[in-house]
This record gives sequence, structure tokens and C-alpha cells, in this order.
Amino acid sequence: MSSSRLILTPFSVEVDGVRVDILEVMKLTYPNDYKMYIVSCRIRYKGITSRIFPLFVKNEQDLFNKLKVEVTKVKFLELAYGLDEVRRVIS
Repeated sequence: MSSSRLILTPFSVEVDGVRVDILEVMKLTYPNDYKMYIVSCRIRYKGITSRIFPLFVKNEQDLFNKLKVEVTKVKFLELAYGLDEVRRVIS
């Protein structure tokens, strides 16, 4: 017997100390039974809310890996150019 989880969107997760909102998840099934998901996300970083962006993921672990990459991009942007540039680029 298998168990599955039901999580209703929208919900928030914390990735590397940054809040990420998961707004919508859409499942895609291809003819060869390959499954992929389109996840609509937004990052909340130091009082700045990003635009909504999609991520194409295979599973939950792939989602968290890609979210870590996106959060790291925002942190590097702040480190290199400052918080004003982060605000300009992501919102």
C-alpha cells in the first residue's frame, strides 16, 4: 500500500533562510508516462517580493535543488551589487 501527501497551495517553505511561496503546481504527463511539474513560485527576501516565476521540476527533491539555486542567485546579487539592485531586478 502506498501513501501520498496532499498539500494545498499556496504554501511557504524556507530555503537557506529565505521564504519561498509555492503558489501553484501543475502536473504534466507525457505519452511515455514521464511526469513533470510546473511550479509557480515567488521569493520573499529581506522585505522584497519577487515576481512570480515558473520552475520545471521532476520531483520534490528537484524542486528544492532549483529553489536553492534561485535563492543563491538573489544572495549573490545582493553581495555583488547591493539590496537596491536586488529590488530592481527581482520585483
